Amino acid sequence: MDIVKNEYISDLLGIYGKLLTDYQLEIMELYYYEDLSLSEIALNKDVSRNAVFTLIKRVEKILIDYESKMKLNEKIHLNYFDSLIRVVNDVLYEINDSRLDDEDLLFLEEKYNQLPNIKITNEEVRLAMQLLIIKAMKHINMNLEIMTPDYINYIIGYLINSYYKNNKKTISVLDVEVGTGNLINAVSNFSEIETNLIGVENNKLLVDICKANTEIQNNEITLYFQDVLSTFLEEVDVLIGDLDCETKDNKYYPYEIILNYLPNLKENGLFIYLIENDFFNKEQINDFKKKFTGTFLGLIVLPQSLFNKEHIGKSLLIGSSKKINNFEMMIMQLSDINNKNKFYNDLEEIQQWIKKIKEI
Repeated sequence: MDIVKNEYISDLLGIYGKLLTDYQLEIMELYYYEDLSLSEIALNKDVSRNAVFTLIKRVEKILIDYESKMKLNEKIHLNYFDSLIRVVNDVLYEINDSRLDDEDLLFLEEKYNQLPNIKITNEEVRLAMQLLIIKAMKHINMNLEIMTPDYINYIIGYLINSYYKNNKKTISVLDVEVGTGNLINAVSNFSEIETNLIGVENNKLLVDICKANTEIQNNEITLYFQDVLSTFLEEVDVLIGDLDCETKDNKYYPYEIILNYLPNLKENGLFIYLIENDFFNKEQINDFKKKFTGTFLGLIVLPQSLFNKEHIGKSLLIGSSKKINNFEMMIMQLSDINNKNKFYNDLEEIQQWIKKIKEI
């Protein structure tokens, strides 16, 4: 092991260790403080040696990113979010700021050069960025609920992949409330099909972080900085969104969003929206049903363990822009992933349902 790098990472771990997850911190302490080998840690944690190696390299990158952002913050007074965006741009392009002197530029270059020179997947980068973005959101007291949980991201990705696999070479995916880009990038990373990513967002800060988040994962996205209920012209294969479940001026926003984007969905396309479980119980539901011209294909009720006990819970609402007469919507309760047998049985049931709707 490189002694100089070992001491450097150990120092960073002492400074920024509290920003890591408990599991990440424990693994790093075993490796850097207890001097356990990769194989010893793997045996201790009942995981593969490669899994330990990948985690350590990923966390090293996170710690170096933290240090780089703090240096920028001290010198040019950037907030955490701006520092994160700046670091991403520096890594992707080059360091270019007249406010930094030669010593500062050399400092940052050295830190970037210490990023692990290993092959990291887009998904591993997304997971690392997710932790950094959550930390940035906490700094400005931003609501963390705009970050869709990975369990849900992967289910949405699974649905899209299963529906389009072997049918299309390329699909267009529009996230109607793209936020930080966490959901749409997870879907893209999961997909076995080439995806053209499109996002709508009315918050300039989130547009900037979404752009940086997407580019650092080597993905490409077309972003529209506009109100979510503005007219949208493009046609797409898939509509997705973690919908803001607010009621304003006696309008329930999920209803308004679904109606607004339904004309943008291609005839054989799918919409997959994350909704709250009282979606069909709002006072505006009858008016919504009159205006809705598509078909609800399925409702997947998510495990309550994903949410606080007081939360009403959420579901995935899946539908089509086509009007299909006498179609019986599938409704199922998805099992917790910890109950593997039931969970995999549920996935098989979903596969059979997808096969059915593809034949319509």
